[in-house]
Order: sequence, then structure tokens, then C-alpha cells
Amino acid sequence: MAETFESFMRTYGRPDGKYPVFEVGDTVEAWPTIVVRFGDATAVMQLCGVGADGDHPHLSIDIHAFVAGRLARAGVFGMENGRRYEAFDDDTAPGTSHGWPAVQGVTVLIGEQTSRSESTDG
Repeated sequence: MAETFESFMRTYGRPDGKYPVFEVGDTVEAWPTIVVRFGDATAVMQLCGVGADGDHPHLSIDIHAFVAGRLARAGVFGMENGRRYEAFDDDTAPGTSHGWPAVQGVTVLIGEQTSRSESTDG
């Protein structure tokens, strides 16, 4: 199990050890926006340095989902120590971050779109 950034990147990073690094500042002008595409699924990630007042600074990664160019839903689950947390809340999450239920890894899934009634949203 990877305990540090360096050990994580050795295990899961690119074999050549090269990857982009985005520095995030504490103002909107210094927040990178990254567009990622796979097939007809697109994620727009906004990387935000929040809490410049110093009380509770944190990195916020906002992800906006699109499928076939239309606003879409994204499914999210958490992972920690090989365990999947589909609905990590106060009762099931192994820890917290800024008082919110938290896990070590979060996966966002963007793709097939359906509503609770099983009809296709687009």
C-alpha cells in the first residue's frame, strides 16, 4: 500500500515518471481549468485553492460532467484500503476532512445516463 506521494506515483504513475503538475493559487485567476475527454464523455475539472483567509485552507477539485456535449450526472464512490464506500457518510466513512465524511481515494464515473425511473436522459 502506498503511504506517501512518492510511493503512490511509483506504483500507479506513468512508467517514465513524467506527469503534469498544476500549481493552484488562492484566487480565481490562479485556478486551472482542465478538460478531459474519453469517447463522448467529458469532465471539466476546476482546481481551486480555497480558504485563503487561513482558517481552513484546502484544495477543492470541482468536476462538471458532460456526455455527448450535454450536461450530465457523475457517479462517485470512495476507496480506502481496498474497500469501496458507495455512500460514505457519517456512519460509514473511516475518517473526515474539514468535518465532512472522507476516504483516501475518490472515483468519479461519467458515462451512461439514466434517471431513477430507468429512462434515458441523453
